[in-house]
Amino acid sequence: MDTDPRSASHLGQDLALGARVLVCDGAMGTMLHSAGVPLDRSLAELNLVKPHLVRDLHAAYLAAGADIVQTNTFDANRLRLARVGLQDNVAEINIAGARLAREAVRESRSAALVAGSVGPVISAAAPRIPFRDREPILREQIAALASWVDLIMLETFGDTESLEQAATVALAECDLPVIAQLTFGDDGRTLRGEEPREAAAALAALNVTAIGANCTVGPAVLQDVVAELAAGCALPITVQPNAGVPRRLGGQLRYARNTEYFAEAARQFVARGATLVGGCCGTTPAHIRAVARAVKQLQPGQATAGASLGRARPGTRLVIRPVIRAVAPKPEPRPPAGWPHQGRFVVVAGVRAPRGQDIPEFTAHAAGLITAGADLLAITEQETPAARVSPVAAAAVLRERAGTDVILTMETAGRSLAALEADLLGGYALGVQTVVCRSGTPWVAGDYPEPYSLADVDSVQLITALAALNEGVDWRGVTAPDQTRFVIGATVHTTAADTSHELARTGEKAKAGAHFLVTDVIYDVGPARRLLRELRGRGVDLPVIAAFAPFGDPKAITRHIHEVPGAALPSPADATRATASEAPADPVSAVLDSVTSLDGQIAGVLIHAPSRPDERLTGLISGLATMRRAS
Repeated sequence: MDTDPRSASHLGQDLALGARVLVCDGAMGTMLHSAGVPLDRSLAELNLVKPHLVRDLHAAYLAAGADIVQTNTFDANRLRLARVGLQDNVAEINIAGARLAREAVRESRSAALVAGSVGPVISAAAPRIPFRDREPILREQIAALASWVDLIMLETFGDTESLEQAATVALAECDLPVIAQLTFGDDGRTLRGEEPREAAAALAALNVTAIGANCTVGPAVLQDVVAELAAGCALPITVQPNAGVPRRLGGQLRYARNTEYFAEAARQFVARGATLVGGCCGTTPAHIRAVARAVKQLQPGQATAGASLGRARPGTRLVIRPVIRAVAPKPEPRPPAGWPHQGRFVVVAGVRAPRGQDIPEFTAHAAGLITAGADLLAITEQETPAARVSPVAAAAVLRERAGTDVILTMETAGRSLAALEADLLGGYALGVQTVVCRSGTPWVAGDYPEPYSLADVDSVQLITALAALNEGVDWRGVTAPDQTRFVIGATVHTTAADTSHELARTGEKAKAGAHFLVTDVIYDVGPARRLLRELRGRGVDLPVIAAFAPFGDPKAITRHIHEVPGAALPSPADATRATASEAPADPVSAVLDSVTSLDGQIAGVLIHAPSRPDERLTGLISGLATMRRAS
């Protein structure tokens, strides 16, 4: 083994970014996916289990004319590797990735550089990582790469603040050149909403070798971004766009075959100030070959001449510019969001989202329930494939016209996290801030249920995402301009056959950030009382809202017992009631008795709306309000 594994690459000393335009490699992940690697597989793990795939891809890019190849380590930090149980293999996986790139360079007899690829710590899978806790995660990965690569490539950071932190860690951890790349959206701004010129000015204060843009969008959007980055600082500018917009084909993502377009885009990038051009998602060795030919005779702009990719020479004077923040200062910290009714028993009246456009009748009915004594309203019916006003819209209408807080139940089945977050932020802007997160079930719209996809989200993930929004981080792990104050609810199934699993699952929801719990509809108080007692015994001490549906069809009990997966066997009384298909003689008294028997275990009660208007609902709400006042 070489004493210094970087000795085969002498370009780190001799090649300057100002001398000629350099060519970086293209996509790693999408190329590995096209070779048959599943979309949900950890790509960094391949450095150990399928090294030939990674090494051959490096070789293909080198043969295409790449001056720099990036290690297969973008997702190789402790946090991301923990998803596949490899959190203790950070050093091994990163070193393996660097060695594979180094071997490909050596075997090709190329003088190319090896760049250690480092991605953001936070991501859609783990958005809630406090800022101070990201630093050791970055340091561990960069330290593993530093002895094996020629430079550090920080890529696909969605905001300037996170990239500044990563660059600071990299510069402190090693003396290698550092390239810092942001990612931009279709609007030409970072994912946090920062303008390129402002971001460039902020990053220019750091001792990085170059700054740039990569991923998310194709060449068209990044043309202006490159020009703005070049105008915002005197550092060399790098650019690695995607091939374009992906399309899902079965288990793979496909991109346009546009090598000539990509080559022409590379020439335009250089004209706008880029000195390093490569590709990201969807690009192939064919794209890089076309880029290498297109920029071969081009010279970088005068503004970047003389910036070296090698180590800083002794005695070099570094000019530090004042930091210009690309984002507004953080607001003063506020008390964390939480259940706002601590110490008070609440009565929640459920209403169904209207099927048609009769909004006045819908809101008048809800207003009557408030007058009867309800503290809150709740949209209780789950979303269906039938035409109906969306629960988010219905909740926003009630919030505005009934003048009270509304609890919205949000099901995740068949929805992406991006779509869920967009809907809930829209509702939040209209005053809907209390959300109960449910995984839900697949929709049945014909012969078969709508199947789940890889993009499906469960309730714990949605709870985590809302808790992250409360901390100022969106679903992608990007710092958001504002913090929300969602009051986050979760469900607990008191009739679960496997109580151990249900207790553990509820504990996960509490840990993810839930502020309160809502039970499933309680038909038998005994099992509910026992499960809630065990839940407290496990340290889950969240306020619990007990749900009842006294005016529903008695057949609902039969369906719940025999058709819902995971439900426990009924008590003899419920079995008899379900068989007889008879409602209690006095459902109002039955609910009041049940609430009394749960005294001390619940913080409120939710009454589900009947399928048809029932005057007894108003009487029950009034009775519960009287019970609350007497307690």
